[in-house]
Amino acid sequence: MNELLKIKIAKDFDGLMIKEILYDHYHFSRKSLAKIKNNKGIFLNGVHVYVTMRVKEGDTLQILVPEETSTDIIPQPIPINIVYEDLDIVVINKPPNIVVHPTKNHFLGTIANGLMYYWQTKGKQYRFRPVHRLDKDTSGLFVVAKNQYSHHKLALQLQTRNLKRIYHAIVHGTVAKEADIIDAPILKDPDHAVKRIVVPKILKEGKPAITFYKTIKRSKDFSLVELELATGRTHQIRVHMSHINHPLVGDDLYGGQKIAGMNRQALHAIKLQFNHPISERFLSFSVPYPEDMQQFISLNVN
Repeated sequence: MNELLKIKIAKDFDGLMIKEILYDHYHFSRKSLAKIKNNKGIFLNGVHVYVTMRVKEGDTLQILVPEETSTDIIPQPIPINIVYEDLDIVVINKPPNIVVHPTKNHFLGTIANGLMYYWQTKGKQYRFRPVHRLDKDTSGLFVVAKNQYSHHKLALQLQTRNLKRIYHAIVHGTVAKEADIIDAPILKDPDHAVKRIVVPKILKEGKPAITFYKTIKRSKDFSLVELELATGRTHQIRVHMSHINHPLVGDDLYGGQKIAGMNRQALHAIKLQFNHPISERFLSFSVPYPEDMQQFISLNVN
């Protein structure tokens, strides 16, 4: 069992039941708390107790969770660029041209395979729980939770936009506006296996999708834009930029062109910000462009 939380009971919690503290103040889901109860993971002053136990000021409440692992993910010695890691989360800088999670077409050679191997070499077991994902050709930051509770807390921040995902993209054409909001619902293209399309709001068929963008640099043929997601639809940035006639360089699925030195969609998750799921400390991470984007920008976007 691993310690998830250790709470020194303050005056405000005096007399409350443990379940009231965990539901109302620490925002446990019923599913995650049920799992902890079933594994006898609740201790008050070192003694196993039930969630209906009332606490007193000065008590020590411990929440323990069992070790987990993703048995369906085969560990592989794949280099992983870990930007930050602690007992609850891992922040990874993903290179382009690698899949995040195994699929039927990419069962091996993914970030998940490499992370499972890394944990194995440390003598640790965790289940692979990505809070959000990046496309195969997209580079940059994403966060993985190491337990169900941390995943739940970060997923809530994702819903409320307290987990901020900032991207930079190189797009075709000169973007005229300094900043704008793209509010256009997205639907899976019924005539294509993976492609998404924008549909009019009046049809009420698509899922709401909102992207904020601002223009950083422009040239005659290309623009460098910064984008923030308010929603997290599949291919959202790629679809939305194509929708306003500025498809991403290298993104031939959505109207972009592969150009020498940029043969993948020119999209990089440059910044990630959120509150730590346990300590609630504000965390902010940023990573530089990968070499292909850096060179393309220096040569083509001035």
